[in-house]
Amino acid sequence: MSVILQNELAELMSAHCRYLRGVKGGRRLDLSMHSGHELDFTGKDMSSGEFVGAFLNHANFSRCKLLQTNFFGATLNSSSFVEADLSQSDMRGAQMQGVNFTNAILNDANLADGLLMRHRQGGELGLLHNGDPKLRLSNAVFRNATAQRAKFSSAIELSTNLSLANFKGAKLNGVNFTGSNLQGVTFENADLRGCNFSNANMNSVILLHANLDGAVFDGADLTASLVHAEHVVGETFSKAKMSRSLESLEFSIKEIIANHRVWVNTLGREGKRADLIGLNLSHVMLDGVQLQAASLQKSLLNKASFNGAVFTMSDLSFCNAREASFVKADCRGMNFSMARLDGADMQYADFSAMLISSTLNPTYWPANFTGAHLQGTNLRGTNFREANLERSMLAGADLRDANLEGAILIDANLTGADLRGAKLDKADLRGAVGIK
Repeated sequence: MSVILQNELAELMSAHCRYLRGVKGGRRLDLSMHSGHELDFTGKDMSSGEFVGAFLNHANFSRCKLLQTNFFGATLNSSSFVEADLSQSDMRGAQMQGVNFTNAILNDANLADGLLMRHRQGGELGLLHNGDPKLRLSNAVFRNATAQRAKFSSAIELSTNLSLANFKGAKLNGVNFTGSNLQGVTFENADLRGCNFSNANMNSVILLHANLDGAVFDGADLTASLVHAEHVVGETFSKAKMSRSLESLEFSIKEIIANHRVWVNTLGREGKRADLIGLNLSHVMLDGVQLQAASLQKSLLNKASFNGAVFTMSDLSFCNAREASFVKADCRGMNFSMARLDGADMQYADFSAMLISSTLNPTYWPANFTGAHLQGTNLRGTNFREANLERSMLAGADLRDANLEGAILIDANLTGADLRGAKLDKADLRGAVGIK
């Protein structure tokens, strides 16, 4: 097996670039059956390249363009594909233990099983890999990855971090997700037949129109997840933890809100703080409601309406507010960390820092959107002054005229976001992508 060194890549990449442009003298990149260690391909366009059977452990493919690239049977353990585009790539049988696919695109990619044979000494054929095929993707990270219509092996185990990944329409039948972190994952229209989700964190997961025949959810946490009603009342989720229903409450939602208002107005001496943790409030109309400092962690707020509401210092971490409406809501100092807010309407809402002490040295409490998912969210004119949006997904968001002065946007994804008229003075944009 030939060894490829870093200083040899420049000429190969130049020839491949000419190949992609159809220029005379171009040559497709072919590192099949080559080996290399810690090679750096960062930002390169290697679309249609050949890496069949290559040994490239600890390689850096971050931000690479790898459309229709062939990684069949390759060894890529501990490599990085952060923000890489692997659409329609062939990764069958590839060894990818500990690979980082954070913010990567794997639409229509094939990660199913595959066996690569090679001649051994003596001439007989043998397997290139002798490891357990179930562990090909063990400890891989798919956080915020998009893998719509991708294919995975039915024998594979994905006990790993897949939080906020998009597997819409993916073929995942038979995959073992036992104990995995699947918080905020989209499985809409996915083939999940025979999958094992036992003891998995499935908070805020989307399972609409997914095929769940034979899937196991024993001990899985499905609070704030979107599922079809027939699955809730049937046996599918009978051993899973689900969102609380309004009918299960001791008091009506109106009584709870009224008692909470008394609690706020009397500084906690009377009334009772609203405990709406893990509650299903989908489609409720609570415009103008006052829920300062309320607890709504892991609540399901799908298509709920809170226009003009007051949520100052409230905790909505890990909630699912997909397509909810918070237009002109007062949300200063609010906690939306790891929340799912894709497609929500939050125009002109106030998520600026909340004044909590007005001494000679005023103290402010910033709104927290760490790791939140705001893809395609309408944030026009929204006030995020000094808010924490670290690692948030803002791809395709409408941020026209938004105030992001002093906001923390470290490692945020703003790909395709509309930032016309947005204020970014003193914003921390280290590691942020999609900023033009």
